Amino acid sequence: MALINRALFATLLAFALSVFVPVAAFAAEATGEWLIEDGDARVRIAPCGGELCGNVAWIKEGAPTVDVNNPDPAKRARPLLGSAVLLGLKPSGAGEWTGSLYDAENGRTYVGKLTVIDDHHVKVAGCVLGGLICESQTWTRTK
Repeated sequence: MALINRALFATLLAFALSVFVPVAAFAAEATGEWLIEDGDARVRIAPCGGELCGNVAWIKEGAPTVDVNNPDPAKRARPLLGSAVLLGLKPSGAGEWTGSLYDAENGRTYVGKLTVIDDHHVKVAGCVLGGLICESQTWTRTK
């Protein structure tokens, strides 16, 4: 009798995993438009090839509209709207992507990670020194 219960349990577990695991993976959606933590900009994240890319979709009035802090003088006049912010984020786990992040506020590129917290929030972290020092923000979905 115990063997039948174990077989039944294994069958039910396999069925439950096949039903619920795809739903959980689908729920971890990073694409969309996100308001950054300080509210000064929105970033639109979309697939680009097998990666995720992010572009500035909106900038608060009064904030710089060109990439004035870019270390490349030739790029300092480029408009921030539509410019890549998240570059080459590749899937690295369930609801996680890693790659590089460009911060237009200081013109630096960081090793970065984006993690889906829930349907309405993502955590974006930028790190230096091989991940020794990191800062993160929580962004809120707008669309």
